[in-house]
Amino acid sequence: MFFKTRSGFTAADGRFIADTLGSTGSDREGIVAAMADPGSATSLLHDARLFERSMTPPPVFLDVSPQFFFFVFIYRALSRRRLADDDVVDYVADVCVEFRSTAPLLQLSDRGGGCFTVTDLLSLMEDLDGSHRHILRKHIGNVTLFLTGFFPAWFTARTRRRGAPSIGFYEGIGREQYSSAAHDPDARDENTVEVLETLSERFCDVREALNDLSEEYGLVGGGPGSGGAAGLPVTGNPGIA
Repeated sequence: MFFKTRSGFTAADGRFIADTLGSTGSDREGIVAAMADPGSATSLLHDARLFERSMTPPPVFLDVSPQFFFFVFIYRALSRRRLADDDVVDYVADVCVEFRSTAPLLQLSDRGGGCFTVTDLLSLMEDLDGSHRHILRKHIGNVTLFLTGFFPAWFTARTRRRGAPSIGFYEGIGREQYSSAAHDPDARDENTVEVLETLSERFCDVREALNDLSEEYGLVGGGPGSGGAAGLPVTGNPGIA
């Protein structure tokens, strides 16, 4: 089970869930208590009222944790395409939490302040040992999923303006890296194998699900430096090439 995002929920998240779903004081107390059990908590998160309240102006996501907001958002997006496996939702939400600022995207920047491109990152594989290669494969998959999921128009514009690779090129890279990470014999993580396999097989479907819901709610920026997922600030150059 991949449970990283849900394990980051706060007491404020519990109160938000209780206030949204509970109709009486005893209901709300029961919901807060249920949040201590992972199974019970997860079933509560499927309730559409949580997403609807989160997206009702003024934006209440400022009062809840990024982990809660993105889990609810990703669940809504993937459920529309019948992809809402809770572990997959949790993993994709964790990617969004990590990349809500592009600082993590720049962890591999060079000393001159530039940033490695995706092709640069791929070229590093042969110089890494098994565990570090596994980490890099997941990182590349996560980067390509996040950027193609929230900034598809940016890729289209670059293709038209500069003849840059199409979004399908990056989908292919993401699928391949997720698949390789899932089946890496040197660093197999049983908690993520099935998740990574699903993301490899359904990369395009997941990406399009993020595109659709982000566009519907006006959460897609003009590019990775112009605004983040769910209106959270995203700054920096992600190093796509």
